[in-house]
Amino acid sequence: MPVFPPGDAIRDLSLLLMGGVVLYSILMSALLYRDWYNNQYRKVVDIQFAWATFLLGMAFNRGAFIFSDFYFVVEPYSILFTKLGYVGLILALSAFFFAVELILPYNTRNAFSITGIIHAIFAIIFPENWLDGVAVSIALVTLAGVMLFLNYTMKNTSGNVRESIKTILAGFLIGYLGFVFSSDIVYNVLGMGPYLIGEAALVIGLAIFGFGAIYSPALGELDWRSQLVEIYVMQHGGLLVYHCEFERTGDLDQVLTAAGMSGVQSLFQEITQSDLGLNVVSVGKFEILFSHSTSFTSVLITKAPYNILVDKIEEFTNTFEIMFGAIIQNFEGNLSEFSSAKELVDSVFL
Repeated sequence: MPVFPPGDAIRDLSLLLMGGVVLYSILMSALLYRDWYNNQYRKVVDIQFAWATFLLGMAFNRGAFIFSDFYFVVEPYSILFTKLGYVGLILALSAFFFAVELILPYNTRNAFSITGIIHAIFAIIFPENWLDGVAVSIALVTLAGVMLFLNYTMKNTSGNVRESIKTILAGFLIGYLGFVFSSDIVYNVLGMGPYLIGEAALVIGLAIFGFGAIYSPALGELDWRSQLVEIYVMQHGGLLVYHCEFERTGDLDQVLTAAGMSGVQSLFQEITQSDLGLNVVSVGKFEILFSHSTSFTSVLITKAPYNILVDKIEEFTNTFEIMFGAIIQNFEGNLSEFSSAKELVDSVFL
């Protein structure tokens, strides 16, 4: 990294940008940790926790580089802080990869997290002139891992959740390019201009990423498939149209269950003098999500009322209406007319 003389305007600008990266990273990390802690469904290995850890590693990385480039510019302190910066970020990336590999359906055998730990060891034992190679290598691993994760989440989300993932993706790509352009290699080849542009892009990318991550309902909900229990489709009046189990729940009579849920909904409509149906009902360890069409109601029973599941049941209801709306209006109890609905369930929920 460049060493700046005291009082230089470029030095002040660079220090301001690097300080901005540290500030934004710490702020967003704290907010994500807070949201994770306040989530009743939080897990130790959670993508929200992992992103927060990654951002904390970024703050440690740029903070250490500030010390090595602006204050402790002579050996052995310069190389000590440089190595601390690399090790802190790489270990945070390893923690992030560990969480991601538990979520992704691919059999990676923890290749990304193990590779991260190996790079951290390299950063400790390698001489200073080899650190650029370590940086390039871990940057490529990071790009592959994060893009694999974001590609998976884009394919398995919808509605507002997918839009927030797009924002996160845009922020990551801008920040990643900023990280690359503010590296030693680019500075040595292209000089100060691209280096400062890279630092500015890193700040902008973090800000965009933070906006998407903090306001996204997706980060704590990527295990939504494991929350699915069963789905009912009921004609207005309580007649069962379609039922599908995602996991075994017992030997309850599906027809009576559908009629019971319809009756409960009608009772509450009567009590509240409302024409609108139920939205979300909590019963013990289960959450019951309702979605209403002109001729039927879809009911998704889950273990958690995730926003992504609310979007999923709405998507299912809208498509079911297109496929079977006319049949439901003249439905007389022949469930075989809806046999193809299994394909719709698979496309939306599996």
